[in-house]
Amino acid sequence: MIYSFVVSFILGIAFEQVFNFGWSLSLLSVVVFFFIFLILRSENSRLWFLCSIFFAVGILRMNFVDTSPDENLSKMVGEKISFEATISEEPDVRDGSARYTVKPSSSKSFVLLVSDRFPEFKYGDKISVSGKLDLPKNFSSDTGLEFDYISYLAKDKIHFLIYRPEIDPTSSSSTGLRGTSKIISFLYSVKKSFIEKIGNVVPEPNSSLLAGVIFGAKQSLGQGLLDDFKKVGLIHIVVLSGYNITIIAVGVFFLMSYFGKRNLSFLLSIIFISLFAIMVGLSATVIRACIMAFIAILAKFLGRPADALRWLFIAGFLMLIWNPLILFYDPSFQLSFAATLGLILFSQYILSFISKHKIAKFIPTKFGIREIVASTLAVQIFVLPLLIKMSGFISLISFLINPIILPLIPWLMAFGAITGALGNIPFIGTMLSWPFGVLSYFLAQITISLTEFSARIPFATLQTGSISLFVIFVWYLFYGFIYWKLKKVSPPTPSYFKRGEKEKLTNVL
Repeated sequence: MIYSFVVSFILGIAFEQVFNFGWSLSLLSVVVFFFIFLILRSENSRLWFLCSIFFAVGILRMNFVDTSPDENLSKMVGEKISFEATISEEPDVRDGSARYTVKPSSSKSFVLLVSDRFPEFKYGDKISVSGKLDLPKNFSSDTGLEFDYISYLAKDKIHFLIYRPEIDPTSSSSTGLRGTSKIISFLYSVKKSFIEKIGNVVPEPNSSLLAGVIFGAKQSLGQGLLDDFKKVGLIHIVVLSGYNITIIAVGVFFLMSYFGKRNLSFLLSIIFISLFAIMVGLSATVIRACIMAFIAILAKFLGRPADALRWLFIAGFLMLIWNPLILFYDPSFQLSFAATLGLILFSQYILSFISKHKIAKFIPTKFGIREIVASTLAVQIFVLPLLIKMSGFISLISFLINPIILPLIPWLMAFGAITGALGNIPFIGTMLSWPFGVLSYFLAQITISLTEFSARIPFATLQTGSISLFVIFVWYLFYGFIYWKLKKVSPPTPSYFKRGEKEKLTNVL
């Protein structure tokens, strides 16, 4: 039943986004279905009535979304302005530039500053800004597809840009942090220290790859290498996907379980994952994965059976309640939700198909390779319509390279994290971290070399161009029909009911 409610809520959001009828329609839908329920008084009418409630809530939630820019700033577009502000997000530092999100006083809109990389500023710094105020513009990718950059920023209330502004610290710089902001600033400094210590032992671009798989800090990898990761379908390992969060959640939970006290293990796991989510930035992917991790750990703590699909819908519902615009303008949320849904619905059917046919001879079960192949196929096939819509190409090599690279990622993350942790020990940190840094370097080099080699293979990618939303809708209806047909056959027992406790939680997430 929860699936019907969440889908109704999503339909309400989408309906209001398309038709913009306002809150009156939501009230009308509730009234109509209420009278139907009174007249019929059947179980189906009750379900339809409750679904109409969630449909109405979706419409109402969209009516409370304010995407309009600040009027005072709108009048100054094209003019040079000066103001003081506090950096409200972790800086987005890239090879030759840095991006700072600030909010001028008495303004409801944020301003994105695209500045030189140096001098560097950090989260919480009070700065003085001077520059020409502009509006963001949509842009086209290398494949010719237009990216709606305006709406992408507007979902986070960023409506204005200043390119190459003059930025100076104010006399009270870094003194405006209080309470939660101090904790966030501390976590950002911990992450920065980890990345610096890794960089002291591991050379580039391997150190940037380690920073990417652990913290999602992919900007210093360079555009060429990032493009290669995209071409071979491995970009998810350096953008802190749900896969990375899963590894961390599993590791933390079972590490904490050695304390012996269930209550303490549960509490420490929740606290650590929450702090880590803040440290790496609360992107849509991180939030979804963390919500599912919380619910998974809670289910384990309470001794209740796992239901990954229900957890996914709960996570999506909570995120859309918080910001419904991510449904339309956040590619990270769309791909993350679709990938997890495909993994849950189809991975076990694909695994069963592989195991029952001759192809099983070529895909061993050791090291979980067969399950990795099944999971990769399920995810890649399910997100294919969205990937074509967003990128305009298909990675044909991803089905081969993912099963080879993914088993290395947990070890890469573990050795990289140990390198950064030991490197922070005063005086002897570099010496202690060096052996783990060497291991991290070689694993990262294997990953980079295989990625670059695969990206150079002829026909590794197939240019397709974009597809319409209608085609995507029909495509997913077809997936739904396939799943409905498969459910008529006795479904295979999910692997997380067959294995040990660690594997259970990993597969559920």
